[in-house]
Amino acid sequence: MDIFKICIIAIIAVIVILTIKPQMANMSVMITIVTGVIIFMMIIPTLEEVISSILDIVSMLDIGVEHIGIILKIIGISYICEFSSQICIDAGETAIASKIELAGKILIMFISVPIITRLLSLITSLMP
Repeated sequence: MDIFKICIIAIIAVIVILTIKPQMANMSVMITIVTGVIIFMMIIPTLEEVISSILDIVSMLDIGVEHIGIILKIIGISYICEFSSQICIDAGETAIASKIELAGKILIMFISVPIITRLLSLITSLMP
């Protein structure tokens, strides 16, 4: 399974980071970033399969694809912001990490406006 490979890569990276961090703190941050990117690249094929499955389900249920696209964008924004924020926290830059999280929340709010509008119009149409 890929999870074993991912965990082995992560454990090796942590051991290397703990070993070199006292002498080369900057290099340990770079190893953290590279390890995160490698792990992310390893899960992309699985992510593509998940998205394909979701789109198949959407087509069977006759749900608006544009709404599912928005939901997938929201999920993507949250994962990217979390990943970037954690890298900043690992580097000791908590202020930048909190700004990334704030930007992600604002982008999610902006992107979700069409779904909220649709939901509100559906609610008002059900009222007498």
